[in-house]
Amino acid sequence: MRETGQDEFFIGWSGKAGPRLARFLGLVAMVCVAGMALVGFGLGSRTDDPAAGLLRLGERDAAGGPVRPDDWGGEQILRGHLSRIGYPVLHLPPSAAHPRGRVMLLSGDGKRAPEWSGQAGPVELRGSVLRRGAIEMLVVDGPAKSLDDATGLSPAGREPLGRWRIAGEICDGKCYAGAMRPGSGVAHRACANLCLIGDLPAVLVTKDPVAGSHYLLLAGPDGGAPPALIRDAVAIPVELEGEVERIGNVLVLRLDAQRIRRL
Repeated sequence: MRETGQDEFFIGWSGKAGPRLARFLGLVAMVCVAGMALVGFGLGSRTDDPAAGLLRLGERDAAGGPVRPDDWGGEQILRGHLSRIGYPVLHLPPSAAHPRGRVMLLSGDGKRAPEWSGQAGPVELRGSVLRRGAIEMLVVDGPAKSLDDATGLSPAGREPLGRWRIAGEICDGKCYAGAMRPGSGVAHRACANLCLIGDLPAVLVTKDPVAGSHYLLLAGPDGGAPPALIRDAVAIPVELEGEVERIGNVLVLRLDAQRIRRL
């Protein structure tokens, strides 16, 4: 009888696989690699933005001048109106991108507020900008220079948005904006509390958007600093309640200290 085909069989001492088995194993390997790549891409695309990066103090552009105010990082010289909304903030004039006005959080060097945080009025500040989404912070380098000409420099308008109950995580605004990454979560709790003890801004990062924003600057009921007891609720899921208002491009939650609840 004439043989019409040849069956493959396993030889234990041989280092080679049969042609059909080799093709099958190669296909399985490619499918596994492609599947793991897709899973990694899916997990990565759902991960929160860890911010643009760390501070780059004194950076200059290609022409040797300061980086434009709308760019991240680099040395900035900004003119605006200095006031306090829970913490020191700088009101910048309205622009096409920020028709209501632009409010920038402020910090000093390290884990502390600027030393002149009690000052108010039109000023010129120099420093570097941290930005994460809608959060912007100027890390101030040097004293605030008072300005005699206040033309176009006034506090942003206020718009009450009513009383809200909001779920999220309390973070310090400096680390969350990019001074450290990711700047949130239980592993960052001790660092965040050191920043809050130094009077750096506390922000609530929300699970769901509130009036189009995923973060709110925290303040006390009277517009001053929020109560110290918020430090016990840092870096864990919480539910806060209070009056919300829009000031320029920033939402502020005037926190009711009796309405802090762990989730």
